[in-house]
Parts: sequence; C-alpha cells; structure tokens
Amino acid sequence: MAANNDKIQFRGETEKEASQIVDEMRLGGINISELARQGLQQMLRETLSEEEKMELHQRYKQGEISEEVAQILIGDALEEIEREREAFEDAMELDTSGVFQQ
Repeated sequence: MAANNDKIQFRGETEKEASQIVDEMRLGGINISELARQGLQQMLRETLSEEEKMELHQRYKQGEISEEVAQILIGDALEEIEREREAFEDAMELDTSGVFQQ
C-alpha cells in the first residue's frame, strides 16, 4: 500500500509543455496539480465496469475502503447504488400475503 506522501509520476513531456502553454495564456495561470487530480479521478471512474463499481460499493460497506476512496472511485454512483440497494430491500420486505396469482 502506498504511503500518503508517495507521488504518482509519469513521463509526460508533451503534456507538460501543453499545460505550460495554457498556464502562460491565462491570467493567474492554472493549477496543474488540481487538473491532474481531477483528470485521474475521472479516468479511474471511467475505467470501472458496473460490476467493479458494485464490488467497490460492497467493500466500502464492509469497511475495507474508506468513504473518501469510494467517493473518488465511484463518485455519484455511490449514492445511486445505495438508493437502488435500499429500494430492493424495501421491495423484498413488502407483505405479499394479500397478493393472489391469477
């Protein structure tokens, strides 16, 4: 497991040059670190399948991963999965004794 102070590094000379050009164009510049953080979060979410999102949600519910990590990986789907799970549980608890099959 990586320590909190570990850095994610990659070779991106062209990306670095492109970001420097945009930084120079903008009054006040741009926050490269924030753009990289947001981009990484977006790409992580986009790479996950629905099954992987469900597995991550389960791991979150079991306390294996923190809410912050689950939020980064699953994003808005975290709340959506929780609503769907609650709706499913509510449907399973419905009293079906008064329902007759015709």
